[in-house]
Amino acid sequence: MRYLSLPDSFFKRDTIKVAKELLGKVLIRKIGKNEYLSGRIVEVEAYIGDHDPACHAYQKVTGRSSTLYEDGGTIYVYFIYGNYYCFNIVTE
Repeated sequence: MRYLSLPDSFFKRDTIKVAKELLGKVLIRKIGKNEYLSGRIVEVEAYIGDHDPACHAYQKVTGRSSTLYEDGGTIYVYFIYGNYYCFNIVTE
């Protein structure tokens, strides 16, 4: 199987389109000389910035949400409910 990197331009598009197109994509991280971690994206949610009350960027920039104002393709990870890590990708 051949894997390709997504260009930055992929993430700098409409949030809903990017979310739909991320479904089924595989994330791969090299952890050693010949060792990798990988996982398939099987669920997505799309939040529309500072006017979406469900988004961490809603109405203001904070220390926690400042990453969400960076360029499309930036990764934002946070710990939720004291038990899970949520992986997010900034778009537009």
